[in-house]
Amino acid sequence: MLNDTEQKLLHILFNFSSTRRRMPTMPELQRKTGRKREDIYTGLRGLVGKEFILWPDNPKLETTVILKLRSRNKKEIN
Repeated sequence: MLNDTEQKLLHILFNFSSTRRRMPTMPELQRKTGRKREDIYTGLRGLVGKEFILWPDNPKLETTVILKLRSRNKKEIN
């Protein structure tokens, strides 16, 4: 399960890569998330640990690759 920071980062990374064809810079992530640099790095390391992203050239964000998106569990309504 992803925490709020990880969810937000994954969402931003996906949107940037699909619409702008690049990964966001650290100042862009700070502005979009409203979080500090340390919190962003912690969230990115969490996404790597949970195998949602690949980040081969840490700390360069432009090398980040999205491996999978979080699927939402929808409750069945009877």
